[in-house]
Amino acid sequence: MNPQDVAEAVEEMGALLRLDGADLRLVDADPKTDRIEIALELEGVDCEECVMPPALLEQMISDAVSRCVRGEFELVLRDPRVP
Repeated sequence: MNPQDVAEAVEEMGALLRLDGADLRLVDADPKTDRIEIALELEGVDCEECVMPPALLEQMISDAVSRCVRGEFELVLRDPRVP
């Protein structure tokens, strides 16, 4: 796994979320463990419900990362809307 490729996929998805005032931040992309950690940032968002639902967001991020990362990986999405 190339962390730069992961960062580009996260940026691609972040661009979509910025339309609603949210953003994504790559916390870590560890090639040794194939673990990718991403944080959803909602600071300044007026309507959290207007941002993509957590399950759909996680699936779309996973799909975007899968296009640039070969093989399996663990995706951890920190979404403040999910307890």
